[in-house]
Amino acid sequence: MINYVDKMADALVDVLKYSNQDVEWVEPDDMKPNDGVQPEWFYPAIENAEYSEITAILQYTQQEAVFEDEIGELMLGIALVEMKHYAHIRDAIVALGGTLPKPYDSKNVNIGETPVEALTLAAHSEVATIGFYKSVKERITASTPTADIARKLLAKLIADESLHLKLLTRQLKVMAGDDKKYDELMKKILD
Repeated sequence: MINYVDKMADALVDVLKYSNQDVEWVEPDDMKPNDGVQPEWFYPAIENAEYSEITAILQYTQQEAVFEDEIGELMLGIALVEMKHYAHIRDAIVALGGTLPKPYDSKNVNIGETPVEALTLAAHSEVATIGFYKSVKERITASTPTADIARKLLAKLIADESLHLKLLTRQLKVMAGDDKKYDELMKKILD
């Protein structure tokens, strides 16, 4: 049965400026268990890690509410893309024969006290997320259809997260006000 709401949500997110449209989505439903990719490799991306998609969704939607006038649109736009990331990773885990994690612990959701702090926290999380996805991609050494799909899925996730980092740091530069403060914030983000 076709889920038309899911298809509509995918189409909406795909045309937003918060998703890298140069890299297309691949459907994880075609992945198979025991075909060179372990579902456990993806678990941190939907659990309560600092860089998980669910953490990002909660963090960005809360930052949107708190800092609506300053950075709300940016945060909500990115959160919508993170929701799609979560769904694709969840589908990949299920297709690979994995089990979905138990209830979520929101201890890693950090909102910040100011828009600059919120942007800094968000950018730091994006850096961690990109690093995580690159590490998973490096683990995939098999030459199987499932491994190919996983590499394409990770390439899309990395492309989107890299775009998010670019958008967040661009806004951070505007809000920081001067190059010295921005450079100090970037050092903090990259550490």
